[in-house]
Amino acid sequence: MIYLRCYYKYYYITLLSIFLVLCLNVYLVFFFSKDVSPVRTPAVIKHNATYFATQNIMNSLSKLDKEYDLPVPTFQSNVLRELNVLLSNLKLKINGDIDLFAATIKVMNQNGLMPLHGTPYLGSTINLLKTSKIIKTYNAFKGTQLKLILMFENKQEVLFKPKWYLESDIIEGSVYAGKDRYNGEIIAFYISLILGFPRVPIVVKRILDASELHETANVGLKKTMYINSTTKETCVYGKCYYCKREDPVCTKSERLEGAAIFHLPPNIKLKQHLHPWRRTYIENKRARWEDDNDYCDSVKSNYSSERVLDFIDVSIFDFIIGNGDRHRYEVVEQFNNTILLIDNGKSFGNPYKDHIDILAPLYQCCIIRLKTWERLKSIKGGTFTSILQTMLDIHETLSLLTLPHYHALERRLKIIYATVVMCQRKSDKSVLK
Repeated sequence: MIYLRCYYKYYYITLLSIFLVLCLNVYLVFFFSKDVSPVRTPAVIKHNATYFATQNIMNSLSKLDKEYDLPVPTFQSNVLRELNVLLSNLKLKINGDIDLFAATIKVMNQNGLMPLHGTPYLGSTINLLKTSKIIKTYNAFKGTQLKLILMFENKQEVLFKPKWYLESDIIEGSVYAGKDRYNGEIIAFYISLILGFPRVPIVVKRILDASELHETANVGLKKTMYINSTTKETCVYGKCYYCKREDPVCTKSERLEGAAIFHLPPNIKLKQHLHPWRRTYIENKRARWEDDNDYCDSVKSNYSSERVLDFIDVSIFDFIIGNGDRHRYEVVEQFNNTILLIDNGKSFGNPYKDHIDILAPLYQCCIIRLKTWERLKSIKGGTFTSILQTMLDIHETLSLLTLPHYHALERRLKIIYATVVMCQRKSDKSVLK
C-alpha cells in the first residue's frame, strides 16, 4: 500500500507539472502574438530655413508667367545691343604696335576689369594669352590645389589651372566637392560679361606641350615632375596644401590642357574678407544663415546697403555657374573696394543639381539691383545660352560645356526669376533697388 500511495503521489505531481507547462506555453503564445510595441510619438522632422525657402521658390517657379520663356527682340533691349558690341570686340583683331596687356590693365576701374561692352582689343588680348611664348613655368604656392605660374616673354604672368576632369564628368557630393574644373574658370569669365559683372580676370584655354613644360620649368617645379613608366606621359604634382606625388596631373598625348588666367599686376592690391554667407565646411554642422530666416537683418547691420546688393549680385552669378565655394571675397582697395569674382573653379560640377542655397542672399534679403534685374530679363527665352555659345565659338569651343550644362544654365536663370517674383509677392516694399 505504501508503494501504491507513492506511485499516486508522483503521478499527480507529473500531471500537475504537465498542466503548468501547457499553461505557460499558452501564455507565451498569446504574449508574443499580440502587439506589445509601445505607442511611439511620430518623429518630428526638423527642416531648416533653406528647406522652406527652396519649397517656396519651387512653388513660385511652377507658377511663373510664360513671358519668361519668350526672348526679347534685340531692337527693344539696350542690353542686347550692348552685348552685340561685346561680341564684335571679341571678334576684332588689332594690328599694330600696341601693348595689349598694358592696355587691358589701363581700363580697370571701380566698375570692373573692363567696360560692359568690352574693349576693341579684348579679342586680340585673348588670342595673345593663348599663343604667347612661355619662358618660365613655376609653382604657385598659395592654395590647396596644384596651380602653375606661366611667364611670357614680356614678363606678363598668368595663373594656370590644369585639367583634372573630362567636360562630361559629373561631380557627386557636396557643392564644393572635387578639384577645380578648368572649364568652369573659362565659362565663368564669359558669363560674367553676359550678366554685366565684368569682374572676372580674362581666362582662356591654354595647351602646354610636354617639351615646353620640361624646357621652361624652374628647378623647384622640376623636382615635382616625372615620366610615368607605363604611359610615358609627363606628370607633375607641384607644391600646395594637398599636393602629393600619388595624385599628379599628367599630359595626354604629351599635351596638358588648362585654364590660363590673366594675372593682375602688383599695383592692384587685393584684400580678402570672410563672406557672411560662407559655409562651415564641417559635416552635419550648418551655418547660422542656413537656419535663420532673418539672417539678412544682421548682415545689413554690419554692411552698407551697396555691399549687401553686391553680395546678392555675387550669389546670382555663383548660383548660375553652380559655385558654392565662395567662403571669402576679394576687393580692390584703390577701386572703391569693388568685389572681384576670382577663383571660380568649383563651378559646373553637376548639371542635374541646383544648389538653391547659393541664392540665400537674394531670398533672405529679398532685394536686387534694378539694373541687374533688367539685364537678367533681357537674356530670357534661350538668349542667355545662345550668346554664350556665340562667344565660345569665337575663341574657344562649344564642347567646353556639355548640353546638360547648357540646359542647367537656362533652368537656373528661371529659378532666379521665380525667386525675385516670390519676393515681390510677399513684400510690401519695393524689391528693386
